Amino acid sequence: MGKSMYDQFLEAKKQYPNNIAVRFEQRTWTYASLDKSIDRCAKKLLALGIKPGQPVAVSIPNAPEAIYLFYAISEIGAVSYNIHPLTPPAMMKKLIERSGSHFLFCLSNSAYGFRQELDASVRIIAVNPYRSVNWIKAIALRKMSKNAKGIEKYWRLRSAPSLTPFHPEDSSDAVYLNTGGTNGEMKIVRLSNGAINYLALQGYDLIGGPHENIKILTAIPLFHGFGLAMGVHTPLSCGASTILILKFNTKEAIKHLRAGHATVIIGVPALFNALLSRQNFYGPWLKKQIVSFIGGDSVPQSLLDRWNAAMAKYDSSAKLYEGYGLTETVTVSNVNFGGHAKRGTIGKPLPGIEEKVIDVETRKEVTPNTLGEILISGPTLMSGYLNDSQLNDDVFTEIDGKKWLLTKDYGSLDEEGYLTFRQRLRRVVKVNGETLCPSDIEDVVLELNDVFEAYCYGVSDERKGSCFHLAVVIRRTDKTPNQAFVKEECLTKIKDSLPPAYSPEKIYFLDGLPRTPVGKIDTKAFETYEKTGKF
Repeated sequence: MGKSMYDQFLEAKKQYPNNIAVRFEQRTWTYASLDKSIDRCAKKLLALGIKPGQPVAVSIPNAPEAIYLFYAISEIGAVSYNIHPLTPPAMMKKLIERSGSHFLFCLSNSAYGFRQELDASVRIIAVNPYRSVNWIKAIALRKMSKNAKGIEKYWRLRSAPSLTPFHPEDSSDAVYLNTGGTNGEMKIVRLSNGAINYLALQGYDLIGGPHENIKILTAIPLFHGFGLAMGVHTPLSCGASTILILKFNTKEAIKHLRAGHATVIIGVPALFNALLSRQNFYGPWLKKQIVSFIGGDSVPQSLLDRWNAAMAKYDSSAKLYEGYGLTETVTVSNVNFGGHAKRGTIGKPLPGIEEKVIDVETRKEVTPNTLGEILISGPTLMSGYLNDSQLNDDVFTEIDGKKWLLTKDYGSLDEEGYLTFRQRLRRVVKVNGETLCPSDIEDVVLELNDVFEAYCYGVSDERKGSCFHLAVVIRRTDKTPNQAFVKEECLTKIKDSLPPAYSPEKIYFLDGLPRTPVGKIDTKAFETYEKTGKF
């Protein structure tokens, strides 16, 4: 038999039983106490009749119950299907039907809406994550919730009398995650125990240092592979701890930083931008930071530089490193770290992972420093998309007897194996027949002190084929410049830094870029804007 995700956690628990594993609100759990909660949860799942291999839908933000369920589902050999907590009921119905799950764990204030939409055969279990940690918040959430026939309460579930951990094969499905995938359409990614366990063990080596000093601020939810693998399973596989925030806000995050609760931060660019914009973020407590990792969206070099400068000012050697990956590779395949970093790249592949770059048209491997589509092979590859054999045939290819994932991402590898990511292929724009990357424009204007955020994209143009539109958010200061001045700054900077074809046809200003609940830029909002003139 192989090793489940729970088995890997259990090994850490046996070695570090008294280390703090989880912090939420004002409460902490040691590895030993967390394991007891996981076992109790696993007995509840068994009493519900959940069998090995069955998918169990979990739609809960970062809370202790999310951790209990994640490992308890693994302990009994079932499959954890992690779904966005803000999923509308109609969409939830489609996802549940597609996955074949008959169980849904969700927040108590969401349960009523789901119950009205889902088939009666689906058992809905409501969770109030504050019940054991903050009675005031628990009462507030309870008042926001509606009771109805067919909604069960997690804390009232009966337990099975005994529990025998299930040990699946490494290749067995462990987690389902939703993704836009390689063509922008919603699909369910199947990830194995072996793939997730492998990445978690590699993740610790990226951080380094004494286990008990590694305290990862986990603001990215478990329905996102970055949060699940790097924010939770990595620290809990090596004796470190994870700090849970139900919904990210800078006030709570800074409170953890100042108290020394968090020494490692993982997140998307919006998270780091938000922290840097708050005056109370800065102070001697930053010296306790070990390292930070950023990914999930385009990362301007200026953001990395601003973060690193803030750390250096307070005598911290911690750096912010950019990583790259897809849900189809458990989210991380490349990352800069420690003495293995190269400016302007997103690092070398993790040990055991191989990469190629092929020409988009000829499909032949290209020479170093030549742009093309990125291909990935290795132990973290997904098992495939659930119930979609045609798409699996399209996204995988075999080269020299190895299985490779076609990422639909545009980039290049240099002679040393460092990867430069340029753009999702679907974002690449052809202007007068020339293939250009909108991110080049974003990187240039973000070097301006007056620009806080920027997003560039292509639109159809009868004369050029396509042209660029640029959305800009002005940095707010005591002397915030007017839009006309910043627009002229942007045009001048683009003209001085890039070829003429990059000049945008339109620059407009927003109070903030529209974002998805995990902090990524909401590209569909810009598509709507181009059609309607409104967000």
